[in-house]
Amino acid sequence: MSKNESVVAIAKSNDDRRFWVVLSWCCLVAIALAAIIAPVATAASAESSGWMGFRGDGSGAAVDGPETLDTGEGGNLAWKVPMPGRSVAGAIVVGDLVVTTSSAGPDGGRLFVTGVDLKTGEVRWEQSFRSTGRPFCHPTSANAAPTPVSDGENVIAFFSSNDLVCLSTRGDLIWYRGLGFDHPKAGNDVGMASSPIIAEDAVIVQIECKGDSFATGIDLKTGEDLWRIDRPKSSNWSSPLPIDRADGTVEVVMQCGTDVVAVDPRTGQSRWKLDEGRATVPSPTLSGDYLMLPGDDLLVMKINDSGSAPDEAWRSGSFSPRNASVVASKDRLYALKGSVLVAGMIETGDRLWQERLSGLSGGYATPAVAGNRIYVFDQSGNGAIIEDSGDDAEIIAEVSLEESVLASPALADGKLIVRGVDHLFCFE
Repeated sequence: MSKNESVVAIAKSNDDRRFWVVLSWCCLVAIALAAIIAPVATAASAESSGWMGFRGDGSGAAVDGPETLDTGEGGNLAWKVPMPGRSVAGAIVVGDLVVTTSSAGPDGGRLFVTGVDLKTGEVRWEQSFRSTGRPFCHPTSANAAPTPVSDGENVIAFFSSNDLVCLSTRGDLIWYRGLGFDHPKAGNDVGMASSPIIAEDAVIVQIECKGDSFATGIDLKTGEDLWRIDRPKSSNWSSPLPIDRADGTVEVVMQCGTDVVAVDPRTGQSRWKLDEGRATVPSPTLSGDYLMLPGDDLLVMKINDSGSAPDEAWRSGSFSPRNASVVASKDRLYALKGSVLVAGMIETGDRLWQERLSGLSGGYATPAVAGNRIYVFDQSGNGAIIEDSGDDAEIIAEVSLEESVLASPALADGKLIVRGVDHLFCFE
């Protein structure tokens, strides 16, 4: 067995003993070397801006997006593709490839990672696995809850059952980790949802619950452990966030109900710590030099050049979101408070406007931003585009997808990709 205690399948060496680790009981991961429906899937290309993880680059903003949302004949719905199972995880875009995850079966234990052509909606490849951890979750959620992440060559898919898989953008399996096999007490009854990130060739996952609560860094190339740190034993669904410092170093920020910490992505060594609890559902947001930490209020900190903890810039209860994370574009931030969208200035915290979205109810999907347009979806599948005109806002488009949406939409190449619980949609 590998030197890691977990079940690891690492296709990386000529050592036959480590090529596959035979999995026991429900740990038999059916690594069906995928029904490669179309053999070629490209990596990141110059034609597409990409959306490589949860909220794209961490701000939730892109250069461009559609001006309307119309599913009718002659509308701008480019394609709609049925998926092999449920998902509340956002899709990502790597070049001209859309990657999404799904889970199916009575317990949600059958896992899927699907690659779809951005332009046509054609399924290029699909991999299927069996979960090794606890797949159980709330009926409105799914085992496919965390949003995947990519570095342009590799795709990391993570599931509520703490199964972690690394694929190439062609859909080939590189390695597989059953973290729930190592840590059977890691989980909760409503499901886990923290999304993974990639920083300095390390995959960082935040697995915090009342049982075995920890964060870990895993080598992107090998799938082997780099570090593991204990975290407070409390349920937390917030996702980690990478920050690039001016001196070229990278740190990973993680918040929970007890504290905020920043660690080195390769070693897990602490860089700085804030002894103040923050929200456990929405995640930190980065825009330029400003780090936004949601909680009972929104704490905005300015990243300095010294490498020490960021300095507090301002805080305000006006921008504390409920479930969705704050998003930012240029000098503005947007916070979704139920069915009310609030806009403010990132640097000062001045509130600019708030718009009641009468056609939408509350939800979990973090909005996406392109220029002065904000794309919002609620749990019932109702969507809207809100145009920021400076001192006020206007709803310029509305749509009903007729299925639940809990996933943050993605923006790439001027297109909006929305993952419903059962389908993947693309507007252009």
